Amino acid sequence: MILPIFNVLDDMDNNLINASYDLGATKWETFRHVIFPLSMNGVRSGVQSVFIPSLSLFMLTRLIGGNRVITLGTAIEQNFLTNDNYGMGSTIGVILILTMFITMWVTKERRER
Repeated sequence: MILPIFNVLDDMDNNLINASYDLGATKWETFRHVIFPLSMNGVRSGVQSVFIPSLSLFMLTRLIGGNRVITLGTAIEQNFLTNDNYGMGSTIGVILILTMFITMWVTKERRER
């Protein structure tokens, strides 16, 4: 998550920050009106590259947690393969897909008109 934000902040033109100070903005106002809006692309790409895969990765949690950690991915696998409860496995799968779509919609780039 830190790397995409760092890349955006590293590529930011320092003249924009200096210009906000020259126009009388405080550090908080500079962050709120200049730095944060310009870093949103890094925040969006960080959320999409970290949060969405973490919803479905279940082998990594199984290896690290030793089958004691229940994630959505392990719950789907358990319901389909162990419990033969296809309805619950499908329901969890649909919730997982909807969560991913909602996350992608919330973090999509908005164009100002």
